[in-house]
Amino acid sequence: MRHDRQGRRVALAAAVLGVMLGTAGCEVTNPGPVQDEFLTLEAAQQGFVNGAKERLTEALGQGAYSTAFIARELFPGGTTGSYGQSIPIQAGSIPYDESGNNNLYERLQQARWISEEAARRLTAPNAKTTPEILTQAYLYAGFANRMLGENYCEAVIDGSALQPGSVYFTRAQDAFTKAISTAPNSVLGNQLKLAAYAGRAQTRVWLKDWAGASADAAQISDINYRFDQPMDFQTGSNADQRNHLFFGAASTPYRSYSVKYTFYEQYYTDTGDPRTSWIRYTLPSDTLCVGSLQGLGRVPCLRPWKYKTENDPMKLASGREMRLIEAEALLTAGDMNGAMPKINQVRTSVKSDKAGNPNLAPWPAPANITEAWTLLKRERGIELWLEMRRMGDQRRWDTNNTPGSYELPNFEARSSLFVNYLRGRPVEPDLSEKKGGTEKDNPRALCYNIANTERNNNPNIPEKNG
Repeated sequence: MRHDRQGRRVALAAAVLGVMLGTAGCEVTNPGPVQDEFLTLEAAQQGFVNGAKERLTEALGQGAYSTAFIARELFPGGTTGSYGQSIPIQAGSIPYDESGNNNLYERLQQARWISEEAARRLTAPNAKTTPEILTQAYLYAGFANRMLGENYCEAVIDGSALQPGSVYFTRAQDAFTKAISTAPNSVLGNQLKLAAYAGRAQTRVWLKDWAGASADAAQISDINYRFDQPMDFQTGSNADQRNHLFFGAASTPYRSYSVKYTFYEQYYTDTGDPRTSWIRYTLPSDTLCVGSLQGLGRVPCLRPWKYKTENDPMKLASGREMRLIEAEALLTAGDMNGAMPKINQVRTSVKSDKAGNPNLAPWPAPANITEAWTLLKRERGIELWLEMRRMGDQRRWDTNNTPGSYELPNFEARSSLFVNYLRGRPVEPDLSEKKGGTEKDNPRALCYNIANTERNNNPNIPEKNG
């Protein structure tokens, strides 16, 4: 992280000088480093925010891909090379050295640091601050911290020792609160303020501040509201920013995973819910995934159709999720009768892909609060499918011992990989926020480990275990 901070400063300094000279009508080759104080100039401010946003795009695109296997949102096709996953990730385990996920940790930490550093510089004495840009810096700091907290059980902040993962949520709440307070009364400012309320609602769920989470969620009254993170692929220039979930199943040439055997296969067939849509591949030669899964062989390939291009954005927050946060707060308080209308408000706002496009039917009334919790968990899984949220939800519910089931599909019945590999998973540290981490007794890992790039360069962190 120390090396990365230096690298980002040099890159941003060069970008700032380029903007300044370009504005003056000059042409420059290899401008080299500039004075650090130039990074506080107005010309540099958007560069800071864009840098954080870029890293967040890369992290979300990659993270939504790998967590989909661990949370069993997708079934692995067996590919371990390009646009595949390591065998441990396919099985739902995370090696202690976080093999294959170092870039996820780095990109999330870079997104956090760049946005927080931008906010620090833009609030320094004598800084000429554009309010919308300062608000964006706080906003992306909030989302980067929220994503770190949902996916990592341990926190490291700028070379610190290991801390509880809840530290990320405390920082996220502070950043979102500042975004709300600094957002100007303008079209963009009001859009950013709504996004900050939504992000703070998500964060307060983890902090168990249900009253605060509900109050923030209520600020987003439009159930069709969404705040997206753009995926920005351009051929030959920024492949890291493409929508990896689309490309990994696009059959050009990758067919690395399938909806087959997941909850969503039969659910979409029954309901036509477009939030979980999948399609069959057109060519007969594409009916099997590329690769071969241990213990099964070639996997029947059904293509997820939530994302239809390499540039399809991914949601960071939505109005439907806000209603589900309100419903979960009510269930936490034991109010099943108050929660179910919220859950069904989400469902009935969605039009089916079936003939005539009818609205989805509400869930039938549950017999008890345990059944209501199961419906809440199911609806969140539908609404947030393939958005890098399900693994964190499963860990949160397990840690809090919430009633009801999140209906984990039985992959063990499909392949011995899901039985044999998990039983041999290396022992991980016993963290207060990581209680084995799965529904009931299944030994999946439900949070990533601190990457080796941090462990090998941070003297405050002990050597890895296992």
